[in-house]
This record gives sequence, C-alpha cells and structure tokens, in this order.
Amino acid sequence: MKKRIHSVMVLLGALVANAAQADDFEAVAAATRKGDFQAAFRLLKPLAEKGDVRAQAELGVIYTAGRGVPIDGKEALKWTKLAAEHGDAAAQANLGTMYLEGQFTARDYKEAMKWNLLAADKGVAAAQANIAAMYYDGDGVAQDYKEAARWMRLAAERGDAESQVNLGTMYVAGQGLDRDLLRGYMWTSIGLEALPMAPAEKKELQEMSEKTLSADEIAKAREMVRKCKESALKDCG
Repeated sequence: MKKRIHSVMVLLGALVANAAQADDFEAVAAATRKGDFQAAFRLLKPLAEKGDVRAQAELGVIYTAGRGVPIDGKEALKWTKLAAEHGDAAAQANLGTMYLEGQFTARDYKEAMKWNLLAADKGVAAAQANIAAMYYDGDGVAQDYKEAARWMRLAAERGDAESQVNLGTMYVAGQGLDRDLLRGYMWTSIGLEALPMAPAEKKELQEMSEKTLSADEIAKAREMVRKCKESALKDCG
C-alpha cells in the first residue's frame, strides 16, 4: 500500500498568529497557486529560520518534492523533523512516512509508528492510512487485518480516496471484517470518484466490485453510495 508525503498548507491550513504572518502565508499560497515555487521558497525560508513551525513543515515538503529547489533529503528531513517535534501534525505524518519507507533516512518501523500515531490521533488521514498499511503488510508489527481495517476505515471516513478503495477491497475479500459485497461496492465507488486514474482503469475496478452482485443488489449499493456521500461520510453503515 502506497504511503504519501503531504503539503502542510493543503492538509491543515493552520491558523496564523498575527496579520503580518497572515500576509506572508497568503503570499506563499498565491505563489503556489501560480506554480511559482521558487517564490514560495524564498518567502518560507526566512520564516522557517525564525522558528515558524508551519513554515518549517512546508519547507520540508518543498525539499522532499523538489518544488522550486532541487530535492534535498538532508534538508527535507531536517525541517520536517523540526516541525514534527514542535507538534505539527502534517509534519509528524510526513516524518512517519519517511521512516516507514526509508526515505532520506534509515527505515525504522518503531519511529514510523511513533510519528504516525501522533499524527493519526490528531485526525490526519494520511497517518491513519500508513498505520493501516503497516498492519496490513506486517511492517514492524504482527500482521493484523482486523487492526488494518480499523485504521483504514478511519482514514476512509476522513475522505482519503485510496483508503476508501482499499477498504472496499477488504470488505469484498473479508479481510479483518465480515465480508460485505455491498459495502465493498460502496467504498470502492466513493474512492474511485476522487482518485486520479484513467477512466478505463476506474471502470475495470468498478466492474470487479460489482461482478458478483445482482441488478437489485447493485441498485441497493448505489443507494448506499448516495446516502454515504450526502451524509459527508457519516452514514455509511
């Protein structure tokens, strides 16, 4: 299961302390929207050096992704860790991903779980998905499909599209929860809507989730999809 690095500004949109700081981050956001990552970097670097945790976290993302600067693992790890240690949830999730994948540092499942749990407890879906993946694959923990399904559902209910598709697959396979083809169809359908995949690939996955269902069951499953979406993922059975 794929783990991801997320931009703090997209993920959390943290509050700023004063008007001047708000102006700084609005300028960063404007530059980012225009694709001028070099300008965003020039604005963020001095803020991060002054101890702004939000800027430190975003700088870690910039160095990780190579946005406006060359990819620099040492700087990415440095700024991400600084922000994580100061409690930034997105940076904690990103640091957990780095330890989990061995990105810019040695793979360390203990540290990966530590940082992902901190972020997951703050509601970061990416961290919840990482923990689900660790239990699913048995990375650093005993393989436990039930625990994987619990964390996958948390991430799915927070709108993580990949987790929604994964949860649908687990329902169809009966991995960690009772086999339920209708809920498998429901979560797969909801997740596929948001995933950036080719239409043909989406169609293939959707057809796989419905191939054992009757016409009446498909109609019922589509009604479940409608109710789940209309309830903002609160009424999904």
